[in-house]
Amino acid sequence: MAFADVYKKQVALLLRVLPFVTEEECFALKGGTAINLFVRDMPRLSVDIDLTYVPVAPRAESLADIDAAMKRIVGKIKEKIPGAQVHETQREGATVKLVVRSQNVQIKIEVTPVLRGCVFEPALTAARPAVENEFGFAETRTVSFADLYAGKIVAALDRQHPRDLFDVRDLLANEGITDEIRKAFIVYLLSHDRPMSEVLASPQKDISDEFLHGFEGMTDKPVSKDELITARK
Repeated sequence: MAFADVYKKQVALLLRVLPFVTEEECFALKGGTAINLFVRDMPRLSVDIDLTYVPVAPRAESLADIDAAMKRIVGKIKEKIPGAQVHETQREGATVKLVVRSQNVQIKIEVTPVLRGCVFEPALTAARPAVENEFGFAETRTVSFADLYAGKIVAALDRQHPRDLFDVRDLLANEGITDEIRKAFIVYLLSHDRPMSEVLASPQKDISDEFLHGFEGMTDKPVSKDELITARK
């Protein structure tokens, strides 16, 4: 299965923007983009820049630092990418989300101010060979493998999106659940905004619409909906 052109264009924009994010040392990349472009050899595309704010500081200080860093990113995007438009979303007076549009393509940059810091140390990571062959060299700071997948497992339990289920499926087929992932998982589960019992016992949802409109065309090999449902179990 070939990657859908629209997703390839989004990844190209994402990787064009990513160096501006990397310059902000308070942030580390997490989520599907970190997994599929910097850990796995691009089994699927990912089109969002999800960030962890790494320092552990009082909330007001953290929000001010996040806001300043995000505004610097906005300035660099507008300076370096002619015609780019950036929409900012604020929370408690701090910019926490950017929607970047350029040449009819849109990506999102988002940081969660609630859960700050990492269980294990982030590291500077180069993009995988398939990414470099298709889009060029990229390097950024990512959260640790354990942090990545602990957060991903919680997301898969909580929202059950096909992209999350795909990433967990690949973990189970390769490294499995390590002791470090277990430790980090407990931290992320306890830090979730929903009660732990609700996250662990989330009713199984119908993923058909999200599979069709938010997943098909993202993978390098065909993946059936039933495979993802099996991973959820």
